[in-house]
Amino acid sequence: MMRFMNPVLTQFPLTRWPLLLAGGSLLLMLGAWGFEYIGGYEPCALCYDQRHIHFTVIALGLVTGLALILRPGLARFAPWMIFVIAAVLIYSAGFAAWHAGIEYGWWEGPATCTTTGGVPEVDLSCILNGTDCGPIVLCDEAAWTLLGISMAGYNALISAAMALIAMLVGFKGLKS
Repeated sequence: MMRFMNPVLTQFPLTRWPLLLAGGSLLLMLGAWGFEYIGGYEPCALCYDQRHIHFTVIALGLVTGLALILRPGLARFAPWMIFVIAAVLIYSAGFAAWHAGIEYGWWEGPATCTTTGGVPEVDLSCILNGTDCGPIVLCDEAAWTLLGISMAGYNALISAAMALIAMLVGFKGLKS
């Protein structure tokens, strides 16, 4: 597999990979926003949590990527910076897989946003203030699927692929 990945890994300088990983998470966010604002698919609480994880990847990638550009002497730390981003992506993949498992009914999710715990909690402040609370979006119902895989499932797969690539890049950077 490393032979196949080698052209990809050497396509960009090691110091640009944090920005590339941030760009990957940004693309995932753009896709999520497209589904929400264009497609009308309201995200659940766990979907928002997954977005926060990608915001973390974007922030880490931008900060470390810009630091590597502005301070070339930091290049020796680039593999370790990439490993930190990979760790967040591994967490993203695990969290998204957990959410997908809830959607597929493999295990129970939090009682606050699933039907397994009874009636999901509602933000009473919006009801008391007379404002529109919006729809209650359940975390155990996939809003959209393609080939039987939900958005959370695709997030898990893409995050895992990004983490794997980041790990390979980081190890390659340690060797050079």
